[in-house]
Amino acid sequence: MLVEQLEKIEYFGWGGAELKLTIDPEPYINRPPRYGWYPEKTFLAFTAETRLTLAQLLKLIEQGRKRAPNLILWSNITYAGDKGIEGWVNMAKRCEEAGVHINCLNMCCPNMSFNVELTGKDTGGPKTGASLGQNERAIAEIVKSIKAETSIPLFVKITPEGGRQAQIAKVALDAGADGVGGNANRLAIPPINIDNPTKSMYLLQEEVGMACMNGPWLKPLGLRDTYEMRKLCGPDAVIFGTGGVTTWQDAAEMMMAGADLVGICTATLVYGFGFMPEFIHQFKQYMKEKGYKSPRDMRDILVPAITAAPDLTIYDGHAQIKQKHLVAPCVYACPNSVPAQGYIRKVAEEDFEGAYQLIMSRSPLQSICGKVCDHPCESECTRGLIDEPIMIREIKRFVLEMARQEGWRPRILDDKAEKKDKKVAVIGSGPAGLACAYDLARAGYTVTVFESSSKLGGMLTSCIP
Repeated sequence: MLVEQLEKIEYFGWGGAELKLTIDPEPYINRPPRYGWYPEKTFLAFTAETRLTLAQLLKLIEQGRKRAPNLILWSNITYAGDKGIEGWVNMAKRCEEAGVHINCLNMCCPNMSFNVELTGKDTGGPKTGASLGQNERAIAEIVKSIKAETSIPLFVKITPEGGRQAQIAKVALDAGADGVGGNANRLAIPPINIDNPTKSMYLLQEEVGMACMNGPWLKPLGLRDTYEMRKLCGPDAVIFGTGGVTTWQDAAEMMMAGADLVGICTATLVYGFGFMPEFIHQFKQYMKEKGYKSPRDMRDILVPAITAAPDLTIYDGHAQIKQKHLVAPCVYACPNSVPAQGYIRKVAEEDFEGAYQLIMSRSPLQSICGKVCDHPCESECTRGLIDEPIMIREIKRFVLEMARQEGWRPRILDDKAEKKDKKVAVIGSGPAGLACAYDLARAGYTVTVFESSSKLGGMLTSCIP
């Protein structure tokens, strides 16, 4: 992890950053990273990872405080030496002295001693990550000792391996931890090459190895982890939820399951950090629509609502929602319902005038929308599930510019439309008046627009620079 990444994280509006896993003394498993991203299965798998040394972490903290001063920095530490609790305390104190805002104890990573134990080659070395994260007594002692020697908040990140994350979270909180959470990821066997099953699917790795599994597929498990912690630890506990969070909707779900803070991991590896401004914008829009004044208003909504199987209300019959919105997600997201999938197909077929006519089928001010719209269609583009969303707004601008150069005009009436005898007067030539007149004309009416000003356009020409 580089300080330049922290600068980008701060620039794009993230609230904080958990720094790369740091192991002291020198990491005993510290290999060149081997990642595999499987978009069709929505998971990321890695068998090897480069960790930071304590010296590298301390330098990163000091640089981060100077170059990303508004970013909340979390340590992500685990001790793997022979000094026991003393070693943990030393790491936490050194991080606090370097300027970290929050110390976070990594009791969750499955790709350390837990990996070694599962592969049957455990030589009795130090227990770290997911192995230590199942030891309630050790966690309580480490938390108490660190809290006695430090003054900044202490969080504990707990493994889901073993299925007792809620109970261990409560032990950590009772011992004095300021917050708890999980990481949701599981250690598992990655995709298998069935033509050569003993050879790794990773092109830069020879043998098959256990992998840490991350990504959107994890979200249901991450929601469960958060729900269990909230249910057992109560409403006053501070809980951070992670696991498969990619969109603002995922974040809302995590909060409804009990999270105060939400962590995002795989999405940053796949998409970078730049999606956060749109993420926050859409989240705020949702809160406004639902009347939530703060994220706290939606926290825990699911906790009392989740019902045990014997108590579920069951209805007779069969039910299936075939198509939720009956339109493409990009069209549903568009406030003007412009048929994006239709005109993009026309562009792909090089029918540019056909694309223009589809764009203009929704309103007369598409050239303006193409300049100022914040393109919610791209956030919902299903191509983003594979790699990146289609640049819908740029394609629209391209078509509209070509129409201007070619002198194309929208077809007000098609061959099937009928001219009507009635006339309609529209008062005001602002965006609403022009859109109204446009739709009436397309419906076959003769329309006259009346405007008191010397210029048409209303607010567009008189007030907006």
